[in-house]
Amino acid sequence: MSHSIKQDRSRSPMWFFERNYNALLAMLDETRLMELGRVQFELASYPVELELLEETRYTVLLKISQRFSTANSMLADVVFTVRIYQDARLAEVISYQGQHSIQYKYPYPNEGMFVPDEKKQCNLLLYDWLNACSRLNYKETLIESC
Repeated sequence: MSHSIKQDRSRSPMWFFERNYNALLAMLDETRLMELGRVQFELASYPVELELLEETRYTVLLKISQRFSTANSMLADVVFTVRIYQDARLAEVISYQGQHSIQYKYPYPNEGMFVPDEKKQCNLLLYDWLNACSRLNYKETLIESC
């Protein structure tokens, strides 16, 4: 008997950039971030903040933070900086947890002990985080702030 797992991900190496773009655009519309500049909501009872850092004709720079430090938890806060390319219809993590200039490929082992595909892993984490947002229905607990 043969078993196979249905793969939802396309074979394109850019699939997660494209899907992150679509999910972020939906989130931007639903949260009114473009109007307000900053919004907050709860995700699984942890506060999330979206902040618009920069908006140009073709790009948007967005900071996404989810704080776990308020609870007695061993989890580190999650902080992404994401550049959304409107013309290319892509979203890319440009910094994660304070680490800027994430390279596409690292030799291994390296001084910082980054995995060889660190940039891809950061973008896949954003993809998973955005999926969690949609599954946990963040829209219902939206708290707007200026």
